[in-house]
Amino acid sequence: MKRSIIIAVAVMLLPLVSGAQALKGSYFMDNSLNRNKMNPAFAPRANYLQIPVVGNLGMGAMTNLDVPTFLYPYEGELLTFLHKNVSVAEFDKALAQYPHFDMDMATNILNFGFYNKKKAFWTFDLSVRAGLDVDVPRDLFMFVKKGTGTSGESFNIANFNAYASASVQAALGWSRNVSDGVRIGVKARFIAPLAYAALNLENVRLSTSHEKWTVETEGYVYGALQGLDVNLPEGELMPEVSFDLNRMLANKVLAGYGGSVDLGVDWQIIRKGFFKGLSLSAAVTDLGVISYKQDALSAFSTAGKVDWVGFQDVSMDNMDIEAAINDFVESAKDQLINLTQEDMQGGMLRSSMPSVYAGLEVPILWNRISFGLLYSGRFSHSYYRQEVTASCNLMPLKWLALGLNYSMYNTRGTFGWLLELTPKAGVNICVGCDYLPGEWIPAPILDNMMQMPSSLANKGYEHALVPASLRTNFHFGLSLALGSKHGR
Repeated sequence: MKRSIIIAVAVMLLPLVSGAQALKGSYFMDNSLNRNKMNPAFAPRANYLQIPVVGNLGMGAMTNLDVPTFLYPYEGELLTFLHKNVSVAEFDKALAQYPHFDMDMATNILNFGFYNKKKAFWTFDLSVRAGLDVDVPRDLFMFVKKGTGTSGESFNIANFNAYASASVQAALGWSRNVSDGVRIGVKARFIAPLAYAALNLENVRLSTSHEKWTVETEGYVYGALQGLDVNLPEGELMPEVSFDLNRMLANKVLAGYGGSVDLGVDWQIIRKGFFKGLSLSAAVTDLGVISYKQDALSAFSTAGKVDWVGFQDVSMDNMDIEAAINDFVESAKDQLINLTQEDMQGGMLRSSMPSVYAGLEVPILWNRISFGLLYSGRFSHSYYRQEVTASCNLMPLKWLALGLNYSMYNTRGTFGWLLELTPKAGVNICVGCDYLPGEWIPAPILDNMMQMPSSLANKGYEHALVPASLRTNFHFGLSLALGSKHGR
């Protein structure tokens, strides 16, 4: 029971990370400042200055693995996916095709926008950005579910990838109307990478039997950070790491350089007729590359093989995980962790991981209410993530906007909400979230840790509740509107 509780809590907390991405719910808000991050053609009605740090605060969790993938109701209880009463076929059906965890954090140092005399809108922002992408092979979960104690099973846990990066970015954007109802935008971005790390396990082959397990690995480890020295002494398993701050400063801190562009278009039908006011928009953002310098790079390859009997004839229900892991480490340390230092010839190029957006908006009641449908997709190093968001937007006053949205496809149904106060001059406030869980599941397995108050228990809520979706975020923004007569 104790092990099951630990697994359940870990499943719920694993993807929780902080971030400051633009809310998808703001895409159809005409006066929103944040929607320019998703489409550079968009422009608010007023010049603005976003207050540093507090102008863009948020937290979020991005994953396509949900609680019902790992916890299953059974005869009044909630079982983990490891339980024998949860079939392999049932778990296989619930598991996403490409499990992943994503995080993107950004803090604005400086961000402002203004109209010029020709009614073009210019933006400039300077920010610090960090990202994390983890791709977990399905076979890893299937191996955990059915691998122990089996005979003749083979698994290839290929393409286990993890990427982490940090950079300073400066972007200059421009947008304007090019004809009646058609507005285009472009944003050029200089990227100054500070650090980069990657783990690519191209193959982790496991063959199980009652006599032994055989584990083989092939993969690479990359790192980029000025002033960091990573060397593997001959005959040693683990590299020696040292850091030279003076060398880092002498190389201006940067691990390389890069650039990207954002391109966008917004077409609004302004002629009279049934479709008057309907708008179509599309954009691609972060389209570019980052080059890491050779003197900042470290690279290792790994290829090893080990025969192991640590899980022989042991079932998951009574396995001592700690002892089994210790046994595996002792068995593998001389054979499986077989690092070889690679000589990097030249630098290394990596994609800036672009995103795409396409939106359709239909207004009614003199633009006081609109309905929108947004498709969004993001390229990671390994796979393409995509999502669809439907929204209803209300604008009872020119300076007050409310939005409700529902996300689907690649996420269990989640609701979002948004409140924006955007006077033409003065303080602008944005607060909301995209992923508010719409479904909650009783979790008896957590009762020992999260006991329900008696007032709720008397009303039928006997067990602790957990959200069905593990994807969530929250955003708060504060800026100063400086007024303009050029807004559309």
